[in-house]
Amino acid sequence: MSQIDLRYASVNIIDGYTPFGPGTTQWLVNLLAGYPVGTVTMTVDGGTGALAVGDTFTVAGETTGPTPLPIHKITAHTETTGNTTSITFTPATTGAVVDDAIITIQPHAIQVKVGEGTMTYDEKRKMEYVMNRNIIDTVRQGADEPVDVRFDLIWDFITAISGSGTPTVEDALKKRGEALNWVTSGADPCEPYAVNIQVIYTPPCPGVNKETITLQEFRYESLNHEFKQGMIAVTGKCKISQATAVRG
Repeated sequence: MSQIDLRYASVNIIDGYTPFGPGTTQWLVNLLAGYPVGTVTMTVDGGTGALAVGDTFTVAGETTGPTPLPIHKITAHTETTGNTTSITFTPATTGAVVDDAIITIQPHAIQVKVGEGTMTYDEKRKMEYVMNRNIIDTVRQGADEPVDVRFDLIWDFITAISGSGTPTVEDALKKRGEALNWVTSGADPCEPYAVNIQVIYTPPCPGVNKETITLQEFRYESLNHEFKQGMIAVTGKCKISQATAVRG
């Protein structure tokens, strides 16, 4: 088994966006006959509130399409009495969808281009050794330590063009510009804005399951801009003591 290689990993910045609050339901496809392959506009119902341009989604049961389900991006929408009832999106459906198929809105996300850089995260535990007459008597775990995260990213641009719909990584970290509608991934909305960092490693060898590592509630603390190398070094902490890792 070969060791991890970042060339086979995708590093993503993800927010906590979901349009479904307590007591609301998901949007559903709303056409008795369903929709055929190549559809770019669908009527929907069941949801509360308005979706936004740039929101991405999947449709349950989109047949003959890729695995996992293709992700579509909303380019236009219409509302009736404040609730979205029609969406136009890209790319077109790759398979037929049926009436009442569940439309799952995805969080906002952007992929980090690491280039020749790297990414690290540090998990720490504080141990307290209790002495009895100068002899170690017992050990107990001390206070939690936040996970330290450091990663490099290619410096294309600091911020995106207004109206482009695609933020830069720095926009996403700062919740500004084209990422102004991003939502904190933190459980407490009164705390400073945070994002999740997701690393998906797909081994190049057949039959070996991929691994997804998630670093939740990351808040940057420094952004070191290096003009000569065209890189930005990002450091910060996560409001967790351990990363979440899932195989498969």
